Amino acid sequence: METDKLLWLARPAPLYSWPAVREEASTIWHMAWKISLATFCRLSVFTISTAFLGHLGTKELAASALAQSVIGALRIVTWAFSTSMSTLCGQAYGAKNFELVGIWLQMGVVVLTVVSIPLVVAHFYAFVVLQYVTSDVELLEMAQTFASYTALSVVPNAFYVALRSYLRAQQIVTPTAVIDTANVFLSIGANYVFIYGCFGWSGFGFIGSPLASFFCTTVQPLALYLYAFVVCQYHTKTWGGWSWQCVDPARLKQFLALTSTFLIYLALDEWIYNVLTIVAAQLGSLNLAANSILFNIWGLAYGVYLGFSTPLQVRASHALGANDPAKAKQVTLVGFCLGSIATLVVMLVLVVGRGPLMTVFTQDPDLQAILATILPIFGFAVSISGLHVMLSSVLEAMSLALTLVVVSGVGSWLVLLPVSYAWGIASGFGLAGLWWGSVVGEGAKFVMTSVALFWLYDWSEIAARVAAEAAADAMDEQVDLENEALVAVDSMKSPVSAATNASY
Repeated sequence: METDKLLWLARPAPLYSWPAVREEASTIWHMAWKISLATFCRLSVFTISTAFLGHLGTKELAASALAQSVIGALRIVTWAFSTSMSTLCGQAYGAKNFELVGIWLQMGVVVLTVVSIPLVVAHFYAFVVLQYVTSDVELLEMAQTFASYTALSVVPNAFYVALRSYLRAQQIVTPTAVIDTANVFLSIGANYVFIYGCFGWSGFGFIGSPLASFFCTTVQPLALYLYAFVVCQYHTKTWGGWSWQCVDPARLKQFLALTSTFLIYLALDEWIYNVLTIVAAQLGSLNLAANSILFNIWGLAYGVYLGFSTPLQVRASHALGANDPAKAKQVTLVGFCLGSIATLVVMLVLVVGRGPLMTVFTQDPDLQAILATILPIFGFAVSISGLHVMLSSVLEAMSLALTLVVVSGVGSWLVLLPVSYAWGIASGFGLAGLWWGSVVGEGAKFVMTSVALFWLYDWSEIAARVAAEAAADAMDEQVDLENEALVAVDSMKSPVSAATNASY
C-alpha cells in the first residue's frame, strides 16, 4: 500500500488541476514579465526618439512619422525571420533535437545578413513611395533624410534579432531583459547628445535621432553576445560551433518557405496600418502627428502583449515538438487567460491615464485635444488586437502561417481598411472614424483566429507532424500538411476554411 501511495504521488497532476495550472501560469509569468520588460524597453527606444522629435517641432514629428510608414514596412522582413526562428528552434528544442536548434540559429544569421543588403538599399529610396503621400517638398526631404540615416541600423538589428530569437526559444530571456532595460537609459542619453549636443557642441539636430538609434542598435547585439555566449555560456547545450548543415538545401527550403509565408502574413497585418497612416495624412499634418503618437503608444502596449504571446508560442512549440497536444492546449488556455488580463489592464491605463500620457509626447494643446478624444477608441482597438495576438502565437507555434495569411488578408484588407476609409474619410468622422474601423477589423481577425484554432484543426495531427519534422535527423522536402489537419466536417462554411482549402 505504501508503494502504491508513492507511485500515486509520483504521477503528474492532471493538466487542469489547480497545481498544474498554477505551475504553467508561473512558468509563463516568469517569462512574460521579462519579455514584456525587454520589449517595452526596446520599443521605448522608438518612443524616446519620437518624444525628442516632438519637442523639436510638429514638422519634425510629422516627417519622422512619414519615414516610419516606409521603414516599418521594411522592418517586418526581419520580424518574419524572427518568427520563423522562434518557431523552428522551439519545436526542435521540444523534440530534444538540440543540434537542430543551433543549426536554425546559424541559418538565421546567414540568411538575415544576406537579406539586410537589399533592405539597406531600400531605405535610400523611401521617397519613391513618400512622394505620392505628400506634396510638401520640405516634409518629403526631411522624411527621406530620416529614412537614409535609419538604414545604418538594419544590419546590427538583424544580428540582435537572430540571437534574441534563438535564446528565447529555449526560455532564456534574462539577458535580453537586462540589455534592453539598460538600452533605454543609453537611448535617452544618446538622443540628447546627438540631437542637442553637449559641452558646447550643438549636436546634429533632426538627424541626431536616427544616429542615436544606430548607436544604441549597434551596442545591443554586442552586449547580448558577451552576456549570453561569452560570460554565461548559454549556447553550449544547443550550439557547439559552426556547422555547414545550416546551408543544407532541404533545411534551407523549409526555413525560407515558412519565413516567406510569415512575411506575407506580417505584411498584411502590419502594412494595413502604414496605409492608414497615408490615409491619415489626408486629414492634415496635425492629425498625422496625432496618429504617429498613437502608433508609438500602440508599440508600448504591444510590448506587454508580446510578453505573454511569446511564452505562449515557445511553450506551445515545445509541447508540439514533444508530440503532446494535450499540453499544448493547456498552455494555450492558461496563456490566453493571463494575456486577457494584461489587455484589460492596458485598456484601463490608456483610458484613465491618458492625461499624463499625452504630456510625455507633446505640449501642443491642439494635439492633446485630438488625443484626448481618440485614446478611448484607440484603447478598445488595441485591446482586441492583443487578444488576436495571443491566439495567433499558437498558430505560429504550429507553423500554420498560411492560415494566418488568410485571417489577416480578410480581416485587415477586406474589413478594416474599407470600414476605416468609409467612416474616417467618406463619412467625415476623421481620425476617430479610422480607429473605429480598426476596432471592427481587429475584432474580425480575433473571431477568425479563434475559429481556425479551435474548430478547423486537429491538434493531435498537428503535434504528430511537428514532432516528426523537429525530430528528424535529415530533412526531407517539406510537404504542407495543414490540409490534413483540417477536421473533416462537410458543414464548415467559415471564410477561413473556404480560403484555406482554396489555397491548395
